[in-house]
Amino acid sequence: MQATDMQTSTLKLRSLNTRITQWGDSSKPLLVLLHGWMDCGGSFQFIAPKLAEHFYVVAPDLRGFGDTDHAPGYWFPDYLADLEALLNVYAPNKPVDLAGHSMGGNIAMMYAGISPHRVKRVLSLESAGLLPTVPKEAPEKYRRWMMEVLSEQPARLYPSRQALLMSIHKSNPQLAPDIVETLFDLWAEPAGPEGGFRLKHDHAHRYTNPYRYNYDDIQAIWSEISAKVGLAMATHSPMYSRLESADRINDIRSSLNISEENYYLLEGAGHMIHLERPEETTKLMLHFFG
Repeated sequence: MQATDMQTSTLKLRSLNTRITQWGDSSKPLLVLLHGWMDCGGSFQFIAPKLAEHFYVVAPDLRGFGDTDHAPGYWFPDYLADLEALLNVYAPNKPVDLAGHSMGGNIAMMYAGISPHRVKRVLSLESAGLLPTVPKEAPEKYRRWMMEVLSEQPARLYPSRQALLMSIHKSNPQLAPDIVETLFDLWAEPAGPEGGFRLKHDHAHRYTNPYRYNYDDIQAIWSEISAKVGLAMATHSPMYSRLESADRINDIRSSLNISEENYYLLEGAGHMIHLERPEETTKLMLHFFG
């Protein structure tokens, strides 16, 4: 087996059996990769082998995603505590490098401000916070959350492998067919006696978040970051379009003290840059992490 081959294990973190995917030699510097919403750690397999030539790469499946246990409920700060617990196992005595995609990028940047002594460098892929919310949105957010929770709507059942493959492709039209096939293997599981397939993630992740996004709090957390910070965005991503339309990119870069050298913009790429543009993503990550 090559040192850069993908391996998996299970680790008990805060009472949850957590799937860990890893690449490389554990004697090398640790690089932790955090996946996005509805994704899992295994999808980093298209960039991790090259990174593992220089790092010991570890990518957990976050709670309720992939092959990690589902939880009674999901509160965003739990992801920060889970990351702390993970680092207590893999790097209890030294700061580490972090990179996250989408939701994972938000987790990584928040953690870097909450536990600055534990992070050496942090890179966010296609994630720079969310647009600020306003108080008048709160009543409807709580109403929607309450209705969704009480409806107990079951997870969607796909009657065949092809039906689920088509759904993945529809949501990610930029991805090559072989990558869509890989995502099926990572994301899906047989539905049981009823036949068909379903996605592994906990259906509760799809409920509306009743809490407003408080950008002032996020800026206060970011201000505590002592690590080197990098940001990679994609011009054809809805994430980038929303932030650019709201004229927030420069403010975010200023808040995070991101230099021109450490800001990467992938022209023509969509949101899933580690899958759509793995070579470019790997190159920029190696540039940022030295």
